[in-house]
Amino acid sequence: MTILYAIFLSVWRRWFGGGWKDKLPTNRFLQHLIGGSVAFSVLYLSGYNWWQSLLACVVLQALFWSIGHGAAFDMSRGGYPDEKTIKRYKEYFWNKWCEFLVPQQYWYGFGYDFLWMMFRYGLPAILISVILLNVWFSFSALTVPMIYAISWSLSDRGKLKRLTAVALSEFIVGFTTGILLLI
Repeated sequence: MTILYAIFLSVWRRWFGGGWKDKLPTNRFLQHLIGGSVAFSVLYLSGYNWWQSLLACVVLQALFWSIGHGAAFDMSRGGYPDEKTIKRYKEYFWNKWCEFLVPQQYWYGFGYDFLWMMFRYGLPAILISVILLNVWFSFSALTVPMIYAISWSLSDRGKLKRLTAVALSEFIVGFTTGILLLI
């Protein structure tokens, strides 16, 4: 069941990220309803009780997937950001943590974006890990930014022929999230 769910979540994440706009509905409510229903079912059938399954599913949909990954997802490929983009970074409270931890001359660079993405995905991942008593899911804090960084590096080197860095990242992030959720 783990591999089947990982494959489903891989496809679902790409759809949620904007893939197949011309072929599938882009209604967020519908996307969350489908993703959440499958997540709840898989968690419940995997042995979690109904309230753990429901609570983890709500956090997964409302915090792990729904919160935007802002300007950091490109791992500083856009160069130094303009004021509008900086405002996007600062919309999230963990940006203050990044500003505290990273010297100012390195703000909005690769390390800053990586750390920003770690906080963005790590906070809900830790919450889900506590709900499910599954320490493995907390590794999403590292795997998600690492996947984006590798995908962008492959794109920079011209190694991606049929997928963009974002599309590849979404497929792989969905798959690894499905695996980490159920191991």
